[in-house]
Amino acid sequence: TVRLEVLNAKGERERGQTFILSFGLLMIIYITILVYGVTVMRGVIEEKQSRIIEVLLSSVTPFELMLGKIIGIGMVGLTQYLIWAVCGGLISSVAALPALAMGAVKIPQVSAAQIIFFVVYFVLGYFLYATFYAMVGAVVSSEEDGQQMQMPVTMTIVVPVMVSTLVMRNPDSLTSTILSLVPFFSPVLMFLRIGLQMPPWWQIALSIVLMIGTILGSVWIVAKIYRVGVLMYGKRPTIPELIKWLRYT
Repeated sequence: TVRLEVLNAKGERERGQTFILSFGLLMIIYITILVYGVTVMRGVIEEKQSRIIEVLLSSVTPFELMLGKIIGIGMVGLTQYLIWAVCGGLISSVAALPALAMGAVKIPQVSAAQIIFFVVYFVLGYFLYATFYAMVGAVVSSEEDGQQMQMPVTMTIVVPVMVSTLVMRNPDSLTSTILSLVPFFSPVLMFLRIGLQMPPWWQIALSIVLMIGTILGSVWIVAKIYRVGVLMYGKRPTIPELIKWLRYT
């Protein structure tokens, strides 16, 4: 038996399984944030088209309606994660582990830190993007307009996935550090850095603080647009009209 140990240019051990596991978890965060964010947008559009939104606003404020929709769908996402985790554990314990043990195949282990930050960055990333998807749903009146209006929001989460190769090559570089601290990129890039090579704790804490601050600011801005947009029908508003909505008290 020959054991092959691969070292990189810095003399560190290469961990292929760790890389695959980190990238797999990253893609789960990316897909679920995107799917549930679009679900929020479609829910708002559906309520506008069916005129249910007018009945709901007779009982709650626009801010409460928006926040309730975002939190409700976010809890659905966390419930789905829980179901996946339980089913995966059951399948692994019943069938996968004995089969892999016979084949002498090692299963990459998910650390407790990865599980915790996986949930943290999903929740923060979801709230950040779902807020803007709710705004898109409020300012359009049809699914076709929503598909066009959501592109800027969607691109902000697609871009970090595209530049993730830079982080994979050198997780501790200045470029990787700066990109991972950008609030819109943190759910993808900072979590990837945590999986590949744990960054300093102050960088993780700073990314979380910046994301929370961005979420609070986004909710404050989007709530102003949402309360006007949900009752507007017809053509899509222009940028000057959106700015005018922000000035309403």
